[in-house]
Amino acid sequence: MTGYAIVDIPGWESFSMNSADRDAVDARLQELAHGTVPEDVPRDTATPFRSEVYRHLSRLMDQARTAGAGLVCIPTGRSGDTVIPASYTVSEWTDPDHETADPVAILKVLASQSAGEASIVDLDGQPGLREEDIEPARPGEEPLALYAGRRVTYTVSSPVDPRAWVVFVFATIGSGDPAGPLADILVEVFDAHLSTLRWDD
Repeated sequence: MTGYAIVDIPGWESFSMNSADRDAVDARLQELAHGTVPEDVPRDTATPFRSEVYRHLSRLMDQARTAGAGLVCIPTGRSGDTVIPASYTVSEWTDPDHETADPVAILKVLASQSAGEASIVDLDGQPGLREEDIEPARPGEEPLALYAGRRVTYTVSSPVDPRAWVVFVFATIGSGDPAGPLADILVEVFDAHLSTLRWDD
């Protein structure tokens, strides 16, 4: 995978989707689920809630693996009493059949076909496409898509292979309104986070 460094979002953690890291990720998810309920809460009340949190986090990781993500980033802390309803994934895709072409030309074609707002951006010298859209709830198709969500995708040309693309996909439901103030703030945080990306030499 194309290497890069990026400034962490405070209160967020990254989880490797490498199969060799699966046990470590699962153990951390269990720790996080356990920590969602204070120790003084009765066990018969705490256990079902912790189990549901663990199942939700596990489904999120499984979905990311199925989609081919190499990394999942989620908020594991709170902002006051507010749980931050957001996450993002990182994946890399290489077109084995595509001859070397101008990445900007390819991105312009993708932008013209985008269903949402699309713009050409620069991430540490590499051209990329930023797309933003609100996706409807799809509970019948996807267990995690119970609510409409704000989605921001960056598709960035890899600096080491012109046929490769690094894809960052951010999603949030905000406070239940994906076009509301909380969603706006979380998108701003994600955009600022990606502005700190620096590719490995």
